[in-house]
Amino acid sequence: MADLAEPTAKSALRSIVQVVAAGLSLYQLIVAYPGLGAPRMEVHVPIHLMILLVVLFGDHAVIAISHRRWLSAIWDGVLIATTIATCFYLMLNADTIANRFIFADPLFLKEKILGFGILVVMLEAARRTIGWVLVWLTVVFLAYTYFGNYLPEPFYHEGFAVERIIELTYLTPEGLWNAPLNVTANFIFLFVLFGSLLLASGAGNFFTEFAYALTVRTTGGPAKTAVAASAFMGMLSGSAAANVVTTGSFTIPAMKKAGYRREFAAGVEACASSGGQLTPPIMGTAAFLMVEFVGISYTEIIKMAIIPAVLYFVAVFTSVDLEARRLKLQPGLADATPSFWAIVGKRGYLFVPVVVLLGFLYSGYTPSGAGFWAVVSLGVLSLTIDRENRRKAIRVVWAALTEAPRVMVPVSVACGIGGILAGLITLTGLGVNMSSIILDLSSGIVTIALVLTMIAAIVLGMGMPTSGAYIVLAALLAPGLYKLGLTDVASHMFIIFCVSMSTLTPPVAIASFAAAAVADSHPWRTCLEGVRLGLSVYIIPFMFVFGPSLLGFGTFLEVTTTFITATIGVVGLSISAIGWFRLPLKVYERLLAFAGAVCMISTDLTTDLAGTVLLASLFVLVAVRARRRVQADEP
Repeated sequence: MADLAEPTAKSALRSIVQVVAAGLSLYQLIVAYPGLGAPRMEVHVPIHLMILLVVLFGDHAVIAISHRRWLSAIWDGVLIATTIATCFYLMLNADTIANRFIFADPLFLKEKILGFGILVVMLEAARRTIGWVLVWLTVVFLAYTYFGNYLPEPFYHEGFAVERIIELTYLTPEGLWNAPLNVTANFIFLFVLFGSLLLASGAGNFFTEFAYALTVRTTGGPAKTAVAASAFMGMLSGSAAANVVTTGSFTIPAMKKAGYRREFAAGVEACASSGGQLTPPIMGTAAFLMVEFVGISYTEIIKMAIIPAVLYFVAVFTSVDLEARRLKLQPGLADATPSFWAIVGKRGYLFVPVVVLLGFLYSGYTPSGAGFWAVVSLGVLSLTIDRENRRKAIRVVWAALTEAPRVMVPVSVACGIGGILAGLITLTGLGVNMSSIILDLSSGIVTIALVLTMIAAIVLGMGMPTSGAYIVLAALLAPGLYKLGLTDVASHMFIIFCVSMSTLTPPVAIASFAAAAVADSHPWRTCLEGVRLGLSVYIIPFMFVFGPSLLGFGTFLEVTTTFITATIGVVGLSISAIGWFRLPLKVYERLLAFAGAVCMISTDLTTDLAGTVLLASLFVLVAVRARRRVQADEP
């Protein structure tokens, strides 16, 4: 009987978790309807987090039961019960909690227990979804908050009791329920649901075929397909690893077949996919968080991100083109795939929801309202126009509804933990202290401060999602950049850009490792190829800090001029990284290209002229060598 009951219990639990996941997607879609709106924050956000954690631990319980790990299954049950109890307590006492005096009203024993319980649940959720790095980082911050009175300056503070830490975490909007988790509940989920419905509708294949049709007749077409397809998918998914797995399963084999080394093919995909978090209209979760931190609309962030995103893909595209020419790869056969118009005619409707999204955003709708209509329009078009999807309509919708919460779990957990860390940073005054440290180490020199910030962003981003790393760095380092004269917008965009680069940077390069797995290539060599190809993108954040017109500030002439010089700069850096331009470059020629590109970072007329002269000198040297080679080959 026990043998029969086990699969029955597992199947029943799996079905329950699926229904709960789909229920959350429907709930989020309903409350996003313009004019309806979500319940009050003290109810809406706990509902969001509670159901996501139930899905997480429920999935783990199903696995534990299937492997007969009964203690693990019981522990999952305890975590689910604790999650439900802590969140329901907040929902049932929303008015009382909203009106209590923070750090003045005493905590009840049950609130201390529940507050400690949700902290344990969040740490366990972080361990399972993100890894030990975020867990230990949280433990270190908690210990720092408690033992701060034992530390020397500049880290000294008065120290805070456990009760006050629990109160901050559980019963105030400055801890777990901070702005980051509010953003995931109110905005990000709808865009993740939109992306899940796109993938369930076959967008991955469509964008890859569409990109291939655009690039098939060009030199090194398959690699350029990877760049274009990742750009299209990146606009909609905002996840480097998801991009790699989705488009890379098609593009990486095609690149290998065309003659690219497997490490290079994987590096191209990783580098191109990492740009997805920076590409409008749907950027990574950090962009939505920036709305709360900086206090500007999402449409403004989209406008500011356009030129940096274009520069990013110009850099990657140039590197790919130069490598293809260096290897003397030939264009692909246009007859090998359906024509461009056949591809567009079959699933070109997938672009319509993107237009709908942008239209509603620029009409003044909130991101959640625009996301609602984008999801609805995609669902209607997919199930009416697309014959293939119409035949499996229930399966497509169900896949999207159940997959979106699972994609959201690590994002919401990272944002929840990030909110706790941000609250502790504010409580202890660590953010102010870190600003002083940055000013001291940089001696007030902006470039040094930016380099230190980039290093911190890349290192922290290696061990945690972009959203979590951004929250911590925005609280720790952004104030120091303000004091050096940077605008809040430029400071936060710089941090987002640098954190996104951590997916490409060893030793923990998530995008590169995912691409290496798809390509069956050496992970470390793939990381190095990704960094080489993406060398230019590490310079772009400095460009828009020193040239705010790259973020759209200034006159049309200023923006256009800065964009042109920045484009020349990233092309020059790509030439230096690949070491080829019409013919293999000598060491001094690569250094010349690098120096010319670096001069283009600043918007100063003098440095731009110097960079232009250096790059022009390179082109002359190469042209002379190329002519001599031709003359030597002539009979």
